[in-house]
Amino acid sequence: MRPAKLFAILAIFQLCLALVNGPPRPIDVYFHATYFVVGHTHLVGLMALTSVLFALVYFAASRWVSHPLSNSLGLIHFVFALAGFLFMSSAFTIGSAMASRFRAEAVFTHWLLLVFLAGSFCFLLGCATLATNCVWTAISVFRTKENKASA
Repeated sequence: MRPAKLFAILAIFQLCLALVNGPPRPIDVYFHATYFVVGHTHLVGLMALTSVLFALVYFAASRWVSHPLSNSLGLIHFVFALAGFLFMSSAFTIGSAMASRFRAEAVFTHWLLLVFLAGSFCFLLGCATLATNCVWTAISVFRTKENKASA
């Protein structure tokens, strides 16, 4: 239940941050002949939505499963998701501020891209931790049912 509360608090913080005006310039993304404009509000809003979904998963698992999800793996998931949010948001904010003030050097832009990719990787590690937590709980539920049936 603790990870559900932590993710709910993180989602509220992210929603408040999304409502506040972000950096003045959005980031332009050109991907496979398609042009996207991604604003700070879009990024933080999407991360708030994922935090709400994570909170709902932990809350539903604590209510409907006989064995709740592991709190330690839930805290690790929260730390990875928080690190991903902080890395991606800071890289976006710094990159947008740099682009609005002066033309950034290519080296500095590469460092910001690496920070953004590190944040994405941390977020994906958090998702893998959630999947591991769910599989671990499912195995323990099936073992308990198997032990009760054999006894």
